[in-house]
Amino acid sequence: MFILKSTSPRRIQILTDLGFLFQVAPANIDESQKTLEPALQYLERMVHLKLGNDGEPNYLYLAADTMVVFENEILHKPIDLEDAVRILQTLSGKKHSVFSGAGLQTRSKIDFFYEETIIQFKNWNEDQIRDYILRCQPFDKAGSYGIQDANGPVLERVGSYTNVMGFPLRSFLARSSVWLPYWESSLKRIG
Repeated sequence: MFILKSTSPRRIQILTDLGFLFQVAPANIDESQKTLEPALQYLERMVHLKLGNDGEPNYLYLAADTMVVFENEILHKPIDLEDAVRILQTLSGKKHSVFSGAGLQTRSKIDFFYEETIIQFKNWNEDQIRDYILRCQPFDKAGSYGIQDANGPVLERVGSYTNVMGFPLRSFLARSSVWLPYWESSLKRIG
């Protein structure tokens, strides 16, 4: 059985589009960043916390996390409208990185992987930022934006689109031969 440890609508859609059958069993964890914790260390720790330690022997678990990093600072999900405005003002007209990390786990093995995508933002004023926030409500997204939002703040991207949506798809698929025995029973029968 394949278990997704996330309720992210974007991750659910990506896996569904790939043809996987899975159950959603989110982990309830403390996502606080430790003082001076480097971004990639935080990312890996979040994925491991979401995976947990008490899985069923023949199950395959998948957990993922996404973060926006600007000048070595993680820009988390906004806590309210003004925080979203502050985050988008910080990123306006500048480049930043989006990291999505994921982990696949069985009883005996954990495989952590991640991808980085570079994003260049449009140079927006406060009115444009507020209009976007009110229109798209990006309060559940790291960095206060979604790459899939129409007329959003992204000017250009170098790297994976699905990575910015919240899932390192290329790295996930690159591991398919290793994890195929677990996935075979989770793939929808097509044809």
